Amino acid sequence: MKKTIAIIITAVFAIFGTANAQQKIGHINSLDILQAMPEFKTMNGDIDKQKQSYQKALEGMYADYEKKQKDLQALSNDKSTPDPIIESKIQELQDLQKRIQDFESKVNDDLQKLQQEKLKPINEKYLKAVKEVATTNGYSYVLDVVSGAVAYYPETADDVTDLVMKKLNITRVAPGSTGTTTQPRTGGK
Repeated sequence: MKKTIAIIITAVFAIFGTANAQQKIGHINSLDILQAMPEFKTMNGDIDKQKQSYQKALEGMYADYEKKQKDLQALSNDKSTPDPIIESKIQELQDLQKRIQDFESKVNDDLQKLQQEKLKPINEKYLKAVKEVATTNGYSYVLDVVSGAVAYYPETADDVTDLVMKKLNITRVAPGSTGTTTQPRTGGK
């Protein structure tokens, strides 16, 4: 009897071991790959050039601000300067400070938008290469050690999203719908 149970357990482990052996999992370091891509280096160079041009404009604005601040200080120290002139100079300084802040915000938005635009085709090329390598070499999954995300997975195989949603007694929300249920997040490529 004990021999029979041992044989059954061994057979079960052998079956599961064979099934698991068919699932080939690999990993990549996306940061190393992206940094080695010539397109990524070009993108960083373009962004740096744009940053430098914005930096020059900002330096000019800062210099103007410092000059106006010194002028205001000198006027404030001169007891013969009427209050309306000082108040006018304070308002000018505040307006310039607001323009600097607005410009910095716009610069950050523009740089972020530029980076997203330039990174999109690079990322698409990278993901295409990962998919080709994974399918050619029989990998079921490729994990990215930098982000912890799954860089590749077979889109139709082993997706248990619907099973989990059924278990939770929820349904998918149609894109653009504002239903009360929410769609769970799934891994992506």
